[in-house]
Amino acid sequence: MIWGIGQVMRKKKPALQPITVNTEVYDLIVLGTPVWAGAPAPALVSFLDGAKIKGKKLALFCCHRGGPGDVFKKFRALLPGNTIAGEIDFFSPPKGGKAELERRIDEWVKGI
Repeated sequence: MIWGIGQVMRKKKPALQPITVNTEVYDLIVLGTPVWAGAPAPALVSFLDGAKIKGKKLALFCCHRGGPGDVFKKFRALLPGNTIAGEIDFFSPPKGGKAELERRIDEWVKGI
């Protein structure tokens, strides 16, 4: 965990395998990240830098054990020129059990 926080604080972006996904063919893209020190995981930041997603409808989610922090604000800053259709955060383990988690997901998807 300390290693991950250090990566976020130093704004390190790990090298990834070449991106083979053509985001141009999708109308809606769903992106998710764990929360690392209140920010998206460095690997996702690397992916977004390489993917150059523009002019898309996006749905964003994050998973955490403490709180989302500024993850959505930082997420949106990485995705200029797109429409954010929805955001949701998930606490682990889910409060209210599986049924409550499924209800939240269904509600979020319907709103997108």
